[in-house]
Amino acid sequence: MGIAAGKLVVAIQKECGEAIGESDAALAQKVMNRAHVLLQASQSSSVLSLLDGRTVVEYLDPAWVEMHPSIEPSIVAFVAALHAHENV
Repeated sequence: MGIAAGKLVVAIQKECGEAIGESDAALAQKVMNRAHVLLQASQSSSVLSLLDGRTVVEYLDPAWVEMHPSIEPSIVAFVAALHAHENV
């Protein structure tokens, strides 16, 4: 799960780097910060507590994720790893 979380962070970093001229840099920074919190939570197996019933997309920011569809495969992989970890 930690590897998938790390890949999600990298994907978001790439998007944030490409979106330097993005009108809402504060939103991009919020999403980046939340991705790092997800990574930390994945290392302590506390992702479900962190999400508190929300999806990963809801936690990150649905509008930002919609504007950056290239990160969706990383989100899908993270969710799959999360579910696999739950079922262990």
